[in-house]
Amino acid sequence: MFLIALNRTLLFALQSFWRNIWLSLATVFVVFLAFVSVNFLLAVNYVSDSAINLVKERIDVSVYLKPEVRESKIAEIKTRLESMPQVREVVYRSAQENLDSFKQKHEGDANIQETLKELDSNPMGGTLVIRAKTLTEYPEILKALDDPTYSDLIEEKNFDDNRLVIDRINAIADNIKKVVLAVSLIFIIIAVLIVFNTVRIAIFTHQNEIAIMKLVGAGNWFIRSPFILESILCGVFGCFAAFVFLYPLLSLIQPYISDFFNGADFNIVGYFTDNFLVIFGIELVAIIIINIISSSIAIGKYLNV
Repeated sequence: MFLIALNRTLLFALQSFWRNIWLSLATVFVVFLAFVSVNFLLAVNYVSDSAINLVKERIDVSVYLKPEVRESKIAEIKTRLESMPQVREVVYRSAQENLDSFKQKHEGDANIQETLKELDSNPMGGTLVIRAKTLTEYPEILKALDDPTYSDLIEEKNFDDNRLVIDRINAIADNIKKVVLAVSLIFIIIAVLIVFNTVRIAIFTHQNEIAIMKLVGAGNWFIRSPFILESILCGVFGCFAAFVFLYPLLSLIQPYISDFFNGADFNIVGYFTDNFLVIFGIELVAIIIINIISSSIAIGKYLNV
């Protein structure tokens, strides 16, 4: 008996979907846009978080030491920094390495090359490149370097420019997320309204059938269930269409994103594949619940059953 009732409910829902095919397709399309916008938000969130983490990995503090600082003192500072729990790595570049790097960088500038040849000694000091375990730990490292024992030996530190880059990336990512979130909410609201009106029109179209069902003693749930099932079908079709659309789109734009970030590996397709069940499962359940609620309200308000 249950299977017979289920088959009839499904048949009635499909018939209603087909009779109002253009309205049904409009509903599916809006649900599709809602899914695409929400998943685009997830993609933007993944790329922005990956970009920030990438920049954080490349952030360091370069401590430029004065030329007169002895190697033994530099080794002492390096050992002190390496003993700090906040420090992940300390790399030392000698004064000669800095000079060679400077010459190579300006090898096309004849004036600089000529000036360097006239120098009797190396004007550059050594450099300590410090990488912290997390970005928030750099202030503690800089505080240690401000100790008078070491501060008099330091020519310059360059962390402020790197911190500005991080702040700008965070601000841009936050603004993008806000815009995409607003667009997603708009499409979700539109999808709810369209599902609501689709059910109303379906009820109006089937007034005679509903009256006959009531006359033969059909229960309220039996009458309501096809309309609810029709709204669920719209959500399922919209989700499936978004899935079919998103994967080729993400595969297409992924190389451009990697090129934009200088060859960094942003595997957006892999991110959605690894989290497929979580992402599309939650979204599908959410749209089904939203459609059930909106269709139930439409039936309860506009149909006296």
